[in-house]
Amino acid sequence: MQLASLRAYCLLVETGSFSEAAERHGVTPSAISQTLAHLETLWATPLITRGQHGFGKATRAGQIAYEATRTIVRLAGELHRDLRRMRESADPHIRLAACHSIGLHQLPHFLDGFNGRHPEIQINLRYGFIDRIHHDVQENTADLGLVCYPRRLRGLVVDLFRHEQLRFVCHPQHLLAGRSSVALADLSGENFVAWNEIKWSPFLSHIPDSKRHLYEPCYEFDQVELVKGCLQLGGSVAILPESTVAADVASGMLAAVPFTDAGATEPLGVLYRRAKKLTPAMATFIQELKQTSPANSNS
Repeated sequence: MQLASLRAYCLLVETGSFSEAAERHGVTPSAISQTLAHLETLWATPLITRGQHGFGKATRAGQIAYEATRTIVRLAGELHRDLRRMRESADPHIRLAACHSIGLHQLPHFLDGFNGRHPEIQINLRYGFIDRIHHDVQENTADLGLVCYPRRLRGLVVDLFRHEQLRFVCHPQHLLAGRSSVALADLSGENFVAWNEIKWSPFLSHIPDSKRHLYEPCYEFDQVELVKGCLQLGGSVAILPESTVAADVASGMLAAVPFTDAGATEPLGVLYRRAKKLTPAMATFIQELKQTSPANSNS
């Protein structure tokens, strides 16, 4: 006697219909009828009275069998869920997806320390574009996603772990390169090269519609590295996260100037499915990520 047969019998009693029970069980009505015949033979008693349309009602023995069978099916389901949770909780693997800017500039240093403290946790890391990472976490092909400018989409939890300072970035010979700070108004009419994610920045949302054309980019790229390549040629400027240009500034390839507005920041967030139970490994990763970052907000 298989558990599937007991589930089929429960559905038959609950629906009172061979066809509906078959549809819900994913089999044919004939298969449900054969299952019933098998159980009646096994238990040597009629379980269902046959009516004009094939199903009458459960006999007294059939009702007793249903009560016991329903308990068995419920307990089997609970056992399956408990064992699955146990496997998931003990799983030391994390499928981590990170956008290129975080993966190349911020994550390596963190992972060096994290892997040393937790050698038992295995991280499978891949890089991707931000919209793709949101999709992968939604579809459960990634356990955690690390992105800048996280979207608040249905079914996803966004846990902000850092606000990265934005900088005005230009060639070292640019007229504004030597300034101690700049305001957004100082950049009106400059030749912008844009990293396309910057359009999500709340900082730029303050530009009035009547002046937005003064900040329109002449080129737009989906990777920060391509933007920096253009800036190194001279003649253009950009607004980029501080960590993505730190090495270029240190080497003298680029100049980065702070904004006078302290709100010029880029939010970084970790994503996971709202319906997903975090394993201890995942919870540890998120906790340490937030502890080693100057977090400004959680959600």
